[in-house]
Amino acid sequence: MKRRDFIRNAGGATAALGAGASATAGTAAAQEDGGGGGGQQPDFGGYTDDAQGGSYEDLRGQGEVTIDVGGGDGLAFLPTGVWIDSGTTVTFEWSSGGHNVLFEEAPEGAGVSGHEALENEGFSFDITFDTGGIYKYYCEPHRQSGMQGAIAVGEDVPTVAAGGGGPKELHDLGVPIQAHWVGSATVLGIIVSIVFTFYVLKYGESANTGTGRR
Repeated sequence: MKRRDFIRNAGGATAALGAGASATAGTAAAQEDGGGGGGQQPDFGGYTDDAQGGSYEDLRGQGEVTIDVGGGDGLAFLPTGVWIDSGTTVTFEWSSGGHNVLFEEAPEGAGVSGHEALENEGFSFDITFDTGGIYKYYCEPHRQSGMQGAIAVGEDVPTVAAGGGGPKELHDLGVPIQAHWVGSATVLGIIVSIVFTFYVLKYGESANTGTGRR
């Protein structure tokens, strides 16, 4: 490799290293700032993870919402998890029989109650959710089969990153990333590039190329 080519390639590598490190630093800063606030969904504490159906919908902005009781294979609440605004009315509508709706958890002072009696297809009842927070509920006869659901009300609820099936950042894997560490790595990379460039300029090209000093 010619000295001129080496210097040009070394310069390009240094620039690429700096750009990559800058991007990583930006990612680290975004993570420290909460990732920009996008792509979030309510944290139901794992309550709906193994539930039948397993669907989630962000239904904020709708004044009326319907949840299918006994949907899917007959043992699911659909959607299984929802996020709604305070003041939204939710209609629980039976699409199969032998189910009820009992609340296991609700915000303090919410004062909501489900429907204890077992009902058949075609039955429905409404609840208006005025108190913000997380609500968890289930069907008593089919709870062991995973017939349970959750509702998040309002903006002041715990959230987690939506999805979770994509590539993981080091930060997500428990490795803390600090912006000043990235800056130090950038400086080190530039110094190493300068040292190699100086070495080639001073001592010539490798004898293996057939053009360096012997």
